[in-house]
Amino acid sequence: MRKISVIVVCILILGFFHKAYAIGLGMRLGQGGLIDDRAEDGKLGGDQLALDIKVDKYPIVASISYESHKKSPVAIYHYEIANLIALNIFYIVPIAEKRLHIYLGGGTGGLEVPKVDVLNAMERGILFDLISGINIRVFWRMGFYIEGMYIYSSKTRNNTKVIDFSDVGALVGISFNFGE
Repeated sequence: MRKISVIVVCILILGFFHKAYAIGLGMRLGQGGLIDDRAEDGKLGGDQLALDIKVDKYPIVASISYESHKKSPVAIYHYEIANLIALNIFYIVPIAEKRLHIYLGGGTGGLEVPKVDVLNAMERGILFDLISGINIRVFWRMGFYIEGMYIYSSKTRNNTKVIDFSDVGALVGISFNFGE
């Protein structure tokens, strides 16, 4: 329910404010996952909700995203990411005017992973990521995107790694562009 509320609030904010400040706003909703050898099948499912803010005069986008990468609805293994919030900066290259854009960038953020051998407790850490993707506007303000990513996070406590990620992954999803 919390995720749906966030989506509704983002849509309302985007629709109301985007023309007043000459910025293009967008939202992305995606599914995908990470490749992680620690999981039984080597994969973690993932989802993303991202808000993109672009100043119309420059090919730069600031993106705030919320993600999770896990095996089941509730993260219980130390190699799962229960919550990830990242701020990324993308350079955007338009290929077909207003229809196809390629983006490349990276950023930093925070994540929460389940603690090893402690039930219902989370370990927090800092992450760095690199992202590359293609956004295709198909219809009106809607489109699709495909995104490749690399996530790195490492944290040691008492000579024991409590957070250890160096994973690649991909997301596919729907994009909404509220700018021109």
